[in-house]
Amino acid sequence: MASETVEVVGVDHDGRTSRRLTAGLFVAGGLLMAAGGQLHPRGSGDSVDAHLLSMFESPAWPLAHLLLLAGAVASCLAFVTARRVEAFGPSVQRWLPGVAAAWAFGAAELVPHLLAAGEAHALEHHESTPVLDVHLLMQVIATPAVGLTGAFVAVLVHRASRTWASGVLAVFGVVGGLLYAAAAPVVVLTEDPAFTVLFACQAGLAVWLLGTGVRLARR
Repeated sequence: MASETVEVVGVDHDGRTSRRLTAGLFVAGGLLMAAGGQLHPRGSGDSVDAHLLSMFESPAWPLAHLLLLAGAVASCLAFVTARRVEAFGPSVQRWLPGVAAAWAFGAAELVPHLLAAGEAHALEHHESTPVLDVHLLMQVIATPAVGLTGAFVAVLVHRASRTWASGVLAVFGVVGGLLYAAAAPVVVLTEDPAFTVLFACQAGLAVWLLGTGVRLARR
């Protein structure tokens, strides 16, 4: 009888630990994404290439993108562990693998994104820029993937919980996610660097991640 009691307590302890880990990953993902976004250089110039060059020259480029990469990885892991512990209920559960996969692709895109600054000289002199080309190609897919799935899961989580807090967070997630999703495709289609401001709307997803982690931690 005593051994059965110890086993049940152990399972419950493991469950609480997993839920805390999930909450911590959401909070970490939101904080790292927000910090990376704040540190990200603000570009200038009349063309996309000039805009990129102005940012590549900033000493903040490496740290900003390392933080964004860490935030993307933490967020992806948060969705994976949320599925394991059934953090949001069955109506959200089945969609989490797809969300995690989209955010994993977003994290992968940040690797050539980070390294593209090393081709600043080649870009300035109109030489071959294979890493930058891979980054731009992946980004056209990654920003819609992350933004749309982020907005989608924010709505699902609110519908499952029906609380005022999840509703407010859903607004941030949906607005930020949809605008961020449009960022890379719009810039590529228009070749107008003025639309790069849409990338900053990733902050809405950061707020959703952070707030959702806090909500989970308080359960």
